[in-house]
Amino acid sequence: MSFVFGRFCLLLLLAATLACPIGAHAQTNPVAAKTSVPRYLVYFDEFSAYLSPQSKTIIARAAKEAKAVGAKTITVQARASATGTVQTNKYLAMTRASIVADELEANGIAPAMVQQEPIGQTGSRDPSVFNRRVDIILHP
Repeated sequence: MSFVFGRFCLLLLLAATLACPIGAHAQTNPVAAKTSVPRYLVYFDEFSAYLSPQSKTIIARAAKEAKAVGAKTITVQARASATGTVQTNKYLAMTRASIVADELEANGIAPAMVQQEPIGQTGSRDPSVFNRRVDIILHP
């Protein structure tokens, strides 16, 4: 029972951090804001490329920020955990990158601005959510 409760608490902690882009602290530090590259993380369920409502909110926030800072390009790096075959995970990463790129376009980002980088399988056989993600990186 305590194992299940511990995993539940970990999931709650993870959910609380999903809505915050990496580098969000840079907005309180003007020097860091000029040197850091804004990055937004979108997490996926295992073997899935489904965009949850929360994921769509994060992508919309990234698109809004890209317009606000006048980003020249946006890199979409897609990863998959090492569960499954290398080929399957490469395809899954390609699908995730494409879906996130399509959602950026739906939020007003020109397709020519988006560079997809399907990295594929990363990490060990640990199927944790950290390896099942897409990084949206804004390049001013």
